[in-house]
Amino acid sequence: MAVRIVTDSTCDLPPADVERYGITVVPLTVFFGEEAFLDGVEISGSDFYARMVASKSLPRTSQPSVELFQDAYRSLAGDGVEIVSIHVSSKLSGTLNAASIAREVVKHDVHVDLIDSYNVSLGLGLIVLEAARAAQSGATLAEVVATARRAMDRVSVHVAVDTLEYLQKGGRIGRARSLLGSVLSIKPIVCVDDGEVAPFERVRTRAKAIERMFELASGMPRAKEMFIGCGGDDTEGRALLERLRPLLPHTELRIGYLGPVVGVYTGPNALGIAALERE
Repeated sequence: MAVRIVTDSTCDLPPADVERYGITVVPLTVFFGEEAFLDGVEISGSDFYARMVASKSLPRTSQPSVELFQDAYRSLAGDGVEIVSIHVSSKLSGTLNAASIAREVVKHDVHVDLIDSYNVSLGLGLIVLEAARAAQSGATLAEVVATARRAMDRVSVHVAVDTLEYLQKGGRIGRARSLLGSVLSIKPIVCVDDGEVAPFERVRTRAKAIERMFELASGMPRAKEMFIGCGGDDTEGRALLERLRPLLPHTELRIGYLGPVVGVYTGPNALGIAALERE
């Protein structure tokens, strides 16, 4: 039986990977006022960040409709096809719930296994890639699910943000709320822990935040794959990647981009590291 992978647009995977592994990506929606844009379909990351900086009000997001998931699942249905649908943490979005409702609607047409990644952005993307590679190699449904769940335990995500304002106003600040209220001008570093945003460290300047990200990444010699995630301009991300190359010769290092939905909460100029350790 063939196994196909479905995910959502918060995975922030490069389009080349989506195409190469035949991944189906169901888009969330970004709103600027009453204008709605499908994430990655009707608005690109560069257009989003330019518009965000110029906008007087914060954009907002919405999970995919049940109908979008139904359409995605039915488009893949066929003789012997089974689906593994891997999504953004249920603690950050209602996306998994919409997928669950859609699964019930289509259960007589196609079998769908749902996975809550307890992650987001390129952390979710790394989990999806591991599952997609297993599926493409001919793994069974159970083997693909097991591959994804093992990857979940080996992924780490850290993000340096210019401000916590976007996470706070967007209602996704989670345990990182403890970083609020400082009398100091700080550059927070947050992580994803147990499916929610959590505090990691605070530093005084942008330069120190970038240096701390370098220290974190260079301290992961067992990383199989690593994305340097950029929120908008990738100049700092590319410089960081080049510094890391000689220190992590056995790691596949790549630039990734924090897409519109994730960018609503991290804000412009965020810099992240998503890494997958070897088994």
